[in-house]
Amino acid sequence: MEPPIAKAMALVGGGSDGVNDEDDCMPTSVLLQQLSASACPTHVSLEWLFQQLHGRSFGIVMLVLGLLAILPGICAVAGIILVVLSVQMLMGRDVPALPRFIASRPFAAQGLAFIMMRAIPLVKLLERAFRPRWKTPLRGTKRVVGLVLLLMAATLFVPIPLSNVLPGVMTVLVALAYLEEDGLLLSLALGACLVSLGIILATAWQTSLNLGILLR
Repeated sequence: MEPPIAKAMALVGGGSDGVNDEDDCMPTSVLLQQLSASACPTHVSLEWLFQQLHGRSFGIVMLVLGLLAILPGICAVAGIILVVLSVQMLMGRDVPALPRFIASRPFAAQGLAFIMMRAIPLVKLLERAFRPRWKTPLRGTKRVVGLVLLLMAATLFVPIPLSNVLPGVMTVLVALAYLEEDGLLLSLALGACLVSLGIILATAWQTSLNLGILLR
C-alpha cells in the first residue's frame, strides 16, 4: 500500500525533497499542501521550514505565524517570532534567520497538520481574490510590510481576551497578498492593519480606564 505521505505528494505533484526554487510561482495553497506532505511524521522545526521555502520563506512563515497567533495559548510565542521576523524584513534580509535554539526547537508535526488541514481550504478560497497586480518594488515592499507586521506583533501582547484574533487575521491577509504579489490588496490589507491597530489600542485604553475605576 502506498504510504500516506507519498500519496499526498502525488496529489500535489511534489517530490520528496520539499519545496524548491522552481516552485516559487505555484499557488500558496499548493505550496502549503506540499510542505505539509513532506514534513517529518513526528516533528518539524522552523529551521526545516526555512530550508524548504527558500525565497518564499518570509511570506509563508508570516502566514503560519498569523494562523498560530489566532489560537489561544500560543499567540505570545507567535508574537515573539513575528517581532524577530518583522525586524529582519525591515533590514531587507532575503530569508529569515532565528537563534538556533528557537529555529531548531522541534514541535509536533500533528500541530502543523492540524493548522494546514484548516488553513488550506481557507487559503484556496482567498486565492480567488488575490492575483498579481500593482507590482511593487520587492525590497521597499518588504520593509513596509515588516513595519506593519511589527506593529501587529506588538498588539499580540495586549492582555485582553481575544485581542489576538484581529492581528492574527490581519497578518494572514497581509501574508497572502505579499505571497501572491497583489499590490492592490496588499495596500488594502496594510490599511486595515492600521485601522485594527487603532481599534486594539482604543480597546486597551478603555479597558485600563474601566479597571482603574473598579480598583478605586
